[in-house]
Amino acid sequence: MRKHVRIPAHHGVISAASGSRARCLRNGVLALCSVCVCMGGAGGFCSQAAMNLETEAPAAGASVIINHYHASSLDPGTELEAAFTQSLAASAGQDAPKAETGGRAEEVPTVAAPAKSEYDNVAISRVSNYVNVRSDASTSGAVVGKIYNNCAATILETVDGEGGTWYRIQSGNVQGFIKAQYFITGSEAESVARQVGTSFARVSNTSSLRLREEPNLESRTLDVLTPEAEYEVIGEEGDFAKISVDNDLVGYVFKDYIHIRVEFNKAVTTDEEKAKKAEEERLKKEADEAIRRLEQAKLEAAAKESSAQSSKAPETTKAPATKAPETEAAQETVKAPAPVFDGTIEANPAGGNAASGAPETVKAPETTKEPETTKAPETTKAPESPKAPGTDKAPGSVQAPGSNKPGTGSGGPDNPVGGSSEVANATRSAIVAYARQFLGNPYVYGGTSLTDGADCSGFTQAIFAHFGIAIGRSSRDQAAKGREISVGDVQPGDLLFYASGNYINHVALYIGGGQIIHSSTERTGITTAPSNYRTPCKAVTFLD
Repeated sequence: MRKHVRIPAHHGVISAASGSRARCLRNGVLALCSVCVCMGGAGGFCSQAAMNLETEAPAAGASVIINHYHASSLDPGTELEAAFTQSLAASAGQDAPKAETGGRAEEVPTVAAPAKSEYDNVAISRVSNYVNVRSDASTSGAVVGKIYNNCAATILETVDGEGGTWYRIQSGNVQGFIKAQYFITGSEAESVARQVGTSFARVSNTSSLRLREEPNLESRTLDVLTPEAEYEVIGEEGDFAKISVDNDLVGYVFKDYIHIRVEFNKAVTTDEEKAKKAEEERLKKEADEAIRRLEQAKLEAAAKESSAQSSKAPETTKAPATKAPETEAAQETVKAPAPVFDGTIEANPAGGNAASGAPETVKAPETTKEPETTKAPETTKAPESPKAPGTDKAPGSVQAPGSNKPGTGSGGPDNPVGGSSEVANATRSAIVAYARQFLGNPYVYGGTSLTDGADCSGFTQAIFAHFGIAIGRSSRDQAAKGREISVGDVQPGDLLFYASGNYINHVALYIGGGQIIHSSTERTGITTAPSNYRTPCKAVTFLD
């Protein structure tokens, strides 16, 4: 709000306005910070003099000073000038001068200096790949870490070093020296920080929160969010934050029920980099070991099958009857099961992958008004069972097509997995371990590469394809081809699906413990999340 204050003076009127700055030239002009006083002839203010004050605290203090001197002093111009002289001296660390008022010395109130920007000591790296952080301000110093492009650092000190100016920085757990030329600072860093930093929201003060289609309380509810997950904030509109739940679902939540934090990439120490490589090697080793156990389980199952067939051989062997080829009975043929879905794929106009034919539909969430909070969705967990996952069929589930023996398992109509519960169990473990080694790899819309980038259904398709199981390309195709099970009965290696409105548009691989792995967004890539980060609408299995 713009304020206009008229202050009485002995020799005229001075007006003070907040919200703008003035530049004046005088026969004695006083222009300090946001305050400008135009001084007229000897001992007075000109009738057109004006004072413009900012609405911040320093201006408020200046307004009090001006009012005080015009109300109580016979020589306000001189005393006001002394007040500002004292303010400058105080900000420079000097002793404040005394103002002479009729032979008596009096302390003059000071004007507070404006606060520094929070980005004054923040730097953002600008490098092609990475640069080394050194123990000293020279290239001969030991390497204590690496800082990659668009990482944030706090400048602890500016020093003269080899070849020019160096900063001593703190970034993450790294503290050391780096050439100043590799950073941007000040207002430029502040502008860039808003682009390179990622804001995350977590539901707070409630057990769940409605995700709205529009930034108002009357718009349709798209989904229900949980405090167990974090969501990327991609914008703000009034009282609402715009949230990217994943690459296939964007909506709005009421700000009063979220806590927002900003995360920047930071430098990594040499030990952290070694630990990251060690973790990648560990996940790769676990995947290789799980696949080795699967192959062993298959060999053992095949041996058992062969032994069982040998034990059923007849006691006496008779020579087979010889018949002419033309009189030989026709062999019985086995009709292949009809395909569940024709596999035709088309682009999903809503942003996810879609399949043609009858789309997989779910009931749209009921639109409700405030309150924004709802009962928390039930967390998806693996079923309680004393046996290992996959050894028994899920409660209430139906047998796979073409199978009349429980536990034999199949990967859908065209994808037999194996003939024993041991093989099914080993397959589940191998699929999860194989998928986890690709954590952190990029999200690419339409992609199917586990290393160079995949979208949600491209990721799951590639994982299952490694084990010879064809599940289809799109999320809806995969939902239609798999054998449906209860969401509460999912086991590691099963697929969970999520919908927007009436259409499935996202798929994830359940890995156990209430967690999923999926290709989520361009920011996160392939990552893990709570299985109820969105409300699952369907679950299928290709493994038994």
